[in-house]
Amino acid sequence: MAAQTWGWFWLIKVYVVPYLFVNFWLVTITYLQHTHPNLPHYEDDEWDWLRGALATVDRSYGILDIFFHHIADTHITHHLFSQIPHYHAEEATKAIKPILGNYYNKDDRNVLKALWQEALACHFVAKDDKQPGVLWFCTITSKDDVVPATRVAEAGFNAEQAAKLAKD
Repeated sequence: MAAQTWGWFWLIKVYVVPYLFVNFWLVTITYLQHTHPNLPHYEDDEWDWLRGALATVDRSYGILDIFFHHIADTHITHHLFSQIPHYHAEEATKAIKPILGNYYNKDDRNVLKALWQEALACHFVAKDDKQPGVLWFCTITSKDDVVPATRVAEAGFNAEQAAKLAKD
């Protein structure tokens, strides 16, 4: 009906393009909040609320953090205390960082670089032989070698190099 009244160009301009733009950001932010070589995943027997809440990463989007109500740079706080209003999330994040210590995950890489590197390294999760019930991101090389994403990150996000180093 709208297309008949105002035309297809108008409909694409005011509905389709904004829809795709918003969904691009929602998917990108969610992907980057929950995808990182150092983030564990858990099988049912090992998962609990706290482990699940901490299996995320804070990352800044620069000036966009203001427009996104700090959901990306205070995401761990959001997982732990979902009822805190966004305007107190930065203050709460500063307060919990020293308490969480090594359990606090922050990634300072450029968002586009992180998106590219996570897409290169984090293809699927696989069981950890040393930690039953814990799964880590992995990737497969062109020679069908399965390489943990942490090793790929250590090798400059070069999976082939990481596989070679693992064999040496």
